[in-house]
Amino acid sequence: MKKNKLILLQLFIAFVLICTSVYATVNATIDVKTSSTTIEAGKEVSVTLSLKNVDKKVTNIEGYINYNKDVLEKLTIDSIQKNEDGTVKIGDETLKVEDVTTGVSGSDSGISFNGDPSSNNDSKIVIDFKNGITSDTDLLTINFKVKSTAKIGDIEKAISYSMFVITVGDEESEEITKDISLTIKEASKPTQPDDDQKDDDNKGDDNKDDNKGDNNQDNDNKGDNNNNNDDNKNDNKNDKNKDKNNVNNNTNTNKVNNTNTNRNTNKVNNTNTNTKDNTVAGTTIPAAGAKLIVIPAIVLIVLAYLTYNKYRDMKDI
Repeated sequence: MKKNKLILLQLFIAFVLICTSVYATVNATIDVKTSSTTIEAGKEVSVTLSLKNVDKKVTNIEGYINYNKDVLEKLTIDSIQKNEDGTVKIGDETLKVEDVTTGVSGSDSGISFNGDPSSNNDSKIVIDFKNGITSDTDLLTINFKVKSTAKIGDIEKAISYSMFVITVGDEESEEITKDISLTIKEASKPTQPDDDQKDDDNKGDDNKDDNKGDNNQDNDNKGDNNNNNDDNKNDNKNDKNKDKNNVNNNTNTNKVNNTNTNRNTNKVNNTNTNTKDNTVAGTTIPAAGAKLIVIPAIVLIVLAYLTYNKYRDMKDI
């Protein structure tokens, strides 16, 4: 009987020594840090998992993530912050993130996310390193989104990194659990502009109206200048044409499209039609050839008169 008790005691001591030797040689542990512990409803909070107290090469880390589903949206692989190519850089290693919710990954190294593990936990993370990690470093950053309908107030253990185990060679650490409590507050309402800002906006509108007026005035001046130029051109043409029957009908149509961009677009269409009659006092001036007919006729009349008088004088003789 005493011999059996002694054997059982030796087995118990051997088991304790074995367990102690396994766990005592792994000093590395994990830690979590949050972007904020107070978060508005509908906003996101980021949680970073990190590796601490590394004194030997870490080859594997795995554990579960549990969260309050009444407070936080469902966790997916998209919740993990990744590079554009779907990888995460940890230390000197770049690992691909894979979703193994519906199947097992065939890769020997990388980051596996399981959104529906066979256990009663919410999700599982497994990190297999290629060469191993030999110094403290950040591991993964996960974004948790607070529901817009989340209860306002303090939420104990809103997020829990549960039963994480660190593997160093052939040795494993004891299970590590880190709980995160959050304080949820109401979503902030959009701020309304104060009276001073409204006055500034109104001043801006007034300035726009002034600009419009200035632009219209500039366009009017341009139209007047164009009309004056047209009148001058017409007068010059009329002076040149005085020697040609002094009858000149000028039709001038000017189209001016002025576009001035100063937050405003103004279009001015000016049409000017000038028709001038250069007839002097409403009487048509005879052609220059008529003078050649009138002068000989007068000379003939004078000669005829003188000849007739000479004839009468000679007739009486």
